[in-house]
Amino acid sequence: MFTFPQLNRVAVWYTIVVLTAVSFTWSQRLSSVGIILLTAHWLCDKNLLQKLSSFSLQSSVFRPRSTVLGLITLFLYSFFFVHIIALLWSHHLAEGWQSIEVKLTFFILPLLFSTENYLDEGKTRHLFFIFSVSCCVSFVYSFLYSYHHYAAKGWDIITQRMSLSEGVMHAGYYSNYFAYALVWCMLTFIENKQLSKAMRLTLWCLIPFLLIALLLLISKTAMLFVGCFTLYILWLATGRIKNELIRMVVFICSILFFIGFCTQIPSIKKRIYETSYESKLADKNVTLENSTGSRMAAWQNEWLLIKEHWLIGYGTGEANPQLKNKLIQEGYTKLADDNMHTHNQVFHTWLNTGITGVLLLFGILVASAFFFFKQKNKLAFWLIPLIFFNMLTDDMLEIQAGIVFFVFFLTLFLYEKKAVKATS
Repeated sequence: MFTFPQLNRVAVWYTIVVLTAVSFTWSQRLSSVGIILLTAHWLCDKNLLQKLSSFSLQSSVFRPRSTVLGLITLFLYSFFFVHIIALLWSHHLAEGWQSIEVKLTFFILPLLFSTENYLDEGKTRHLFFIFSVSCCVSFVYSFLYSYHHYAAKGWDIITQRMSLSEGVMHAGYYSNYFAYALVWCMLTFIENKQLSKAMRLTLWCLIPFLLIALLLLISKTAMLFVGCFTLYILWLATGRIKNELIRMVVFICSILFFIGFCTQIPSIKKRIYETSYESKLADKNVTLENSTGSRMAAWQNEWLLIKEHWLIGYGTGEANPQLKNKLIQEGYTKLADDNMHTHNQVFHTWLNTGITGVLLLFGILVASAFFFFKQKNKLAFWLIPLIFFNMLTDDMLEIQAGIVFFVFFLTLFLYEKKAVKATS
């Protein structure tokens, strides 16, 4: 009788996780395939009922030694269900259900990863090495794509940030992957003293490549995040100075030198000038091309809307339609015609679900940061400020390239083996 060979669930699970992580750097749509495969793998298990029982134990906030993890799980699911409840007073149900569809990862991934998670230190190292290499290969593709389409227009257009990212996704979301890969490379290089010479040489190649990609894509949020991470590295570098006063002086001088150096880099200098110039043009004739001015106009009007319905919001899916109506009322006709989005996840959530959704969102971030800090998981901890900076300038949880990346790595780290052991 013909029989299929028995598959190793750990190997299959890890392969899907790696492929999903790699997919982020290539297409915002491909990650959905990874989530579907993870779900199918989870369902094809004879111990399915046992896993469901395990989930109820893992997520309980009443277990004395897993209160924080249980609380985070409660926040994740509450955030998802608050959006479903807020559909009751929404007037744009099509947009509301689309928002729910995008947020399904808040429902699916905590269940999948809390009941079946084989991540450990070694697998994490391999996962992020592959992820970092994929970022570099993806950027080579992006560069060649830009060269192929804009060679006739000269190098200024070829290396323009939106031209470089055109073949993959928006430069802002694309930059997040390079920034997070850079954090892993730097932490690995600094803290792992057992690295082989080949691995150290590889990291020496990856780090400058990722930096060059970030400087070309020049996302303001990604560069702000990298700047904060650099301050952390500078603080570590001064750790050998025993005298606290001298250490602080050296640290402050290092910061000033770092800021002065960065402001002389052409791409950064250009972005600073653009931001300053565009902010002065934030009048009622501002256009979508003015990224700073249009955001300032949107945030101003969003706050006016929030003050009118701060408690329960306008309903899931209402944020952008309400903003458009407000822009028309206030005379920002060009932004309204271009369907200006909220470009701030905090305001977007507040407009949709009221203060409850905002508190849950911050609860997820703060509790996760505390949890990772207690676990001494630095790589996971640095995911939180990256997401926070993005939330301030983009409605990133409404875009697949943002939300899947966020929830995927967040829940993968939250429920990894060592985290569960430490709290059980």
